[in-house]
Parts: sequence; structure tokens; C-alpha cells
Amino acid sequence: MTRRLHSILMAAGLIGASAFMSQSAAAQQRRTISVGRFTSEQTCRVYEQSAGRSRTIVTPDLAASASSWRTWLVKDCVQNFASIRTSLEAALASTGKFAIGSHGAYTLTGRISAPSGVEGGPPPSVPNPGRGGYAIASTSAFVNIDLELRDPAGRVVFGGLLTKHLETGSNITVGSLHAESSQSGAAVYTELQHEVALAAARMIAFHIIPLQVTATDGHGIQLNYGAPLLTLGTMVQVTSPDGATALRYLVTSSNETSARAEIDGDGDSGRIPPGSVGVVIEPESAAANGRRLRGVELP
Repeated sequence: MTRRLHSILMAAGLIGASAFMSQSAAAQQRRTISVGRFTSEQTCRVYEQSAGRSRTIVTPDLAASASSWRTWLVKDCVQNFASIRTSLEAALASTGKFAIGSHGAYTLTGRISAPSGVEGGPPPSVPNPGRGGYAIASTSAFVNIDLELRDPAGRVVFGGLLTKHLETGSNITVGSLHAESSQSGAAVYTELQHEVALAAARMIAFHIIPLQVTATDGHGIQLNYGAPLLTLGTMVQVTSPDGATALRYLVTSSNETSARAEIDGDGDSGRIPPGSVGVVIEPESAAANGRRLRGVELP
């Protein structure tokens, strides 16, 4: 073996060892989370009794039936909310910062409470239809979840309550014109479970590894999380390290590991340096309706 070949093999070995050590270090840095039991404030039987919204239409040319989203809530309740837990595991694992397992893990548990919502109803009546009156009504679903995170020693290290509100349909009547939109019960519950899982994943993930600014660029910032926790249009509020400045940004693009957001409204983005910590403002939060533009006096 020549000295040159020996040097090449040694270099390749060092590179391989270095890559292996980097991968091992990254694996060790990842937190392990176990998504444990999710319970219900009420029995599944209570949900089943309140689920009784079903419609069947049979005509010579059509046969169709529809069930409430609560029907699928009952099915998931019987299975210990397996669909929500699976979606939550997928959301956490997708960040690349967490492993899903049981050895030396944080344990996340939850409790579903007060699922409710307005099912479909008759079209709204129009006041003064001959004088341009109109009426709008919407249907929606709500669910609350209490989350609790325990460390490997079994100590409670974090807890929180989240509420998810999902519009499921609408009725619009203008004069003699009527338009209606709706989703099937299965589709509503699938969307609801995904929204709940993503909101819960954000709450837990950002508590363990905070959402932070990694780089700044004019009116834009780069964040250390990406899709699916941060998707196009997600509202993020970022606070400077000294706490003196808090600005809102909207996510304009994201990949698996990071996202870019641009300032929403006015403000000095130069006062938000890398390392600043952010929080996601959920659509249901009252903060989502906060003022974005500063009032000024006209000359």
C-alpha cells in the first residue's frame, strides 16, 4: 500500500467517523417524547347520546345519508382518542427535534373536555327580502384539551389548555338566492383532530425547545421550526431578548426544518436580533385580532 493511498484511506475513515459522531450527537440532542393516554371528561356513552344528528334522504334518483362529526368523536373516544394521538406523534416527529418512544422519555397526556358545536340547521330567514335584506349563518365545532407533560422522573414540568374552533359550514340567503356549504361528519372530525394535534404539538415543542429567530433579513426573519408546525400564513409574535420590543410576523414560506416570516404591520424589525423568542398566535386567540398598524395624525 502506497503512502498516498494510506493517507486517502485514513482521511476517508476520519470523515466517516466525524459524520457518525455528528449523527450520534444530533440523535442525543433530540428529546424523546411518549404520547400517553388521552382521556375524556365525560364517558363515551354521553358523547354517543349527544351525537344523534343524522339525516337520510331517499328519492327515486338519490339515496344519501350524513352523520354528525360527534359520531366520529364517539368512535375515537372508544379507542382512547387514537387518531388524535397518532396525529400528535406525527407532528412532533416531523420537526426532527423529537423522537417518539418510551425509553427515558417525557410523557404527554391529555384530557378532552366540552366538545360542542352547532350542527346544521334550517336556512336563516331574511328580514325585508324585498328591500335587499340578507342573512348569514354558520355551523362550527369546538373542543378543549388539557395537556400535561411529565419528565422521565414523573414530575409535571408543563401543562396547558388549548381550545380549537373549526367552522364546518355556512348558510347564506340573499333575497330568493340561497347558498349552503358543509362537510361530512368524517371530514369535519378528521380536520378537527389534525388542527388539535398541530396546536398541541406547537405548545409542547415550543416549551421544550423554544421557537427562536435564527437569522434576520430586512423585514424578514428565519425561524428554527418549519412545516407542519409553521405553515403559510401562521401568525408569530416575536419578543426581543430585553423584552422591550414585540413584533408580529406572518410565515411566507417553510420547509421541513425552518420557516421565513415577514413583518405584519409596522415596526422596527432591526430590534429583533437572532435568538429572540417567538410564540404562535392561534386563530382562536383574542390576540389574533390585535392592532397591527400604528395610528398617525394626518397633516
